[in-house]
Amino acid sequence: MLAALQSLVALQALDTAADAARRRLAELPAAEQEIQRAIAAATTTAEAVKAQQQENQQARRALEKDVAQVDTRLKRFDDHKAAIKTNQEYTALLHEIATAKAEKDAIEDRILALMEDADRLAAELKAAQQAQASAKDDGDKARKALDAERAQLDRELARLSHERTAETRGIDAALQAKYDQLIKQRRGVAVAMMTGETCAACHVRLRPHVAQQIRRNDSIVQCDSCQRILYFQPPPV
Repeated sequence: MLAALQSLVALQALDTAADAARRRLAELPAAEQEIQRAIAAATTTAEAVKAQQQENQQARRALEKDVAQVDTRLKRFDDHKAAIKTNQEYTALLHEIATAKAEKDAIEDRILALMEDADRLAAELKAAQQAQASAKDDGDKARKALDAERAQLDRELARLSHERTAETRGIDAALQAKYDQLIKQRRGVAVAMMTGETCAACHVRLRPHVAQQIRRNDSIVQCDSCQRILYFQPPPV
């Protein structure tokens, strides 16, 4: 293979690898944000259950105060019995007592329902807090992995840049300029392989004599359609 063409093929491989590394680096912030969203979602769930639990406790305390007030009324009714002189007054008092007891029973039923709900919320809170802790632990591990990957990608980009600099030393300035122009115009692919008699980049069939010229790998030949520099990779023996 022509030395200049071989250098261009190597340069394309280096640039493709560097482009992939840069794209992955650009994806890392979104991956970190996704980790943070998962932790925030688990935290929000735990806080929501905790808020429900606090509301449950406040409602029970309020109802317990209502029960105490009813008990005070019942005690007052009981103390008032001795002062009753007529059957009519006694009947009215019994009605008041029955009403107060029914009210107390209703309140205690609501308290019992809240206590049952409190048991459910306690179980939900425990599960939510475990999920929150797990999300934080998984998030820490994932962030460490992303940090390690970022460092590895930075090292890889430095290596590829060093090798690229070394590779470009053997390329003619005009050819290097053509390559750089194609890289910008053709979405990062300036050098492509010919497969069969087709440009692997734009998939346009090449003219027979052009394909024959490319097979020799002894000159710089561009695709008639996309203008990329083409080379031929002989099949393995």
